Amino acid sequence: MSTFTGGIVSGIDTGALISSLVAANSVTLNTIKAQKATVSSRKDAYDTLASRLDTLKSAIEDMDTSKEFRSVTGASNSSAVGITVAGDAIVGAMSVTVSQLASTAMEVSDGVASESDSGTMATGTYSFTVAGVTTNVTIDSSSSSLDDLVSAINDQVDGVTAYVMNTGDASTPYRLVVTANSSGSENTVSIDTSGLDSSTGTVPSFTEVTAAQDAKLEVNGVSVTSSSNDVTGVIQGVTLTATDVTSSAATVTVSKDTASMVTKMEAVVTAYNSVMSYIRGQEAWNPKQGIQGSFVGELQPTDVVRQLQSTISAAYTAVGDFNSLANLGISTKQNGDIALDSDKFTSALDSGFNDVTKLFTDSSNGIAASLTTLLGTFTGTDGTITARSDSLAKDLTAYDTRISTYEDQLTSYEARLKQEFTAMELALAGFNSAKSAIAALLPSSSSSSSSTSG
Repeated sequence: MSTFTGGIVSGIDTGALISSLVAANSVTLNTIKAQKATVSSRKDAYDTLASRLDTLKSAIEDMDTSKEFRSVTGASNSSAVGITVAGDAIVGAMSVTVSQLASTAMEVSDGVASESDSGTMATGTYSFTVAGVTTNVTIDSSSSSLDDLVSAINDQVDGVTAYVMNTGDASTPYRLVVTANSSGSENTVSIDTSGLDSSTGTVPSFTEVTAAQDAKLEVNGVSVTSSSNDVTGVIQGVTLTATDVTSSAATVTVSKDTASMVTKMEAVVTAYNSVMSYIRGQEAWNPKQGIQGSFVGELQPTDVVRQLQSTISAAYTAVGDFNSLANLGISTKQNGDIALDSDKFTSALDSGFNDVTKLFTDSSNGIAASLTTLLGTFTGTDGTITARSDSLAKDLTAYDTRISTYEDQLTSYEARLKQEFTAMELALAGFNSAKSAIAALLPSSSSSSSSTSG
């Protein structure tokens, strides 16, 4: 690219002159860029607000059902019986006795000398019956090693897993193990080898190492059977895990975990205050100090504050002694934030655990449902905050187009000025050259004098 150098002939700093002219014509472009920066900052503010509203929505959704809202903890006084609880577990104690553990069927063959040599296992058809379903597996001479048989079983027979066990025996260390994938008396395994040709290799015989059986328990004196040692569905929200037969009844308890519920509610309070404080900051305006937040003059954030405060302070269908968040120890500060009195909240849980749960989680008139629905009107697909952010995004695209157009015009204008000033310099250079040529043709005054005197 050639570099423009002006004023060589005229002595004028045409480069500086062109820069000044371009700068003078850049006022509109700079104004547009400043406007774009304002819109970009405003869009960023709306996106941040949307993110904080979504965080609030997530905190509420983490406790908007009774199972999620209620925090309970389980304990057992016996290592033979474990307990896992969900939020809908019934608070209380129960007696559990384990008389039999559930087990998984396992069949183990006698040993062979090699796991990989073809021809080790007899060819023909194995019949595997798993949970009452029979599957035939055919082995031919090209795939008659123990490893081949294992692969065929795992590929073709549902409900079992086969593998080779190396016992370390000096002559026949390799055994075929076939085990059911699920425990319980229904998941039996039997293997029929009558379809094998003994002249082609070893026909394995199998021993039942573990029989398929159910777990047997008594829960509060009621007999219970389970195909798994993880026993579910007997007590609402409770999974009992039997690890051993008990010599005496174990006691398992479900207790309220109010500390965890306080933590969940604190997360909601923190997320709510994050929304409110951010809007306050972006609505700040002080012309003397040059402060103007991105939400100054915007209607949507003000509406967010108004509707959130209305929903937070509203009265709901009475449930016992509780019909508002204020009953649960949540108060509104002067600046719009909310605060949680954890002692009052804990006291409410102690005195009306189920009523508090319903107040917050009722799907038709609960606080969580109301807040979640409201937040969806802000940040959902057609939400007011979403729509405003989308509108600002379109404005930014329009500003980019205008800026590009003006920049192209200024580039053309600068190029035209350089061309014109270059033409001027060339014209001046031509004029000076002509002047010099004419001057050379004219007699000098000294020559004229000499001619006259002679």
